[in-house]
Amino acid sequence: MPFQIKYKFKEDKEYYICTVTYQQYKNFKKLPIVVECEVIKEDEENVEEYKNEMQKALNLAAKNDTSHIKKLSEAAT
Repeated sequence: MPFQIKYKFKEDKEYYICTVTYQQYKNFKKLPIVVECEVIKEDEENVEEYKNEMQKALNLAAKNDTSHIKKLSEAAT
């Protein structure tokens, strides 16, 4: 079941919120460019397409490209 996380990148003042699966969350937390990451709530929507887009974003983030993941995320307030 997907859930929402709140996170922050190194050298970035903003926090972001996005939806991930458990496996994506585990991989996301391991990224060296992520300095903070926490689960904030479960998401009960069917997000299969979003899950695939998030996986692409995680693959890019592993190469220090945060542009796609920021597009899929919203700024936390």
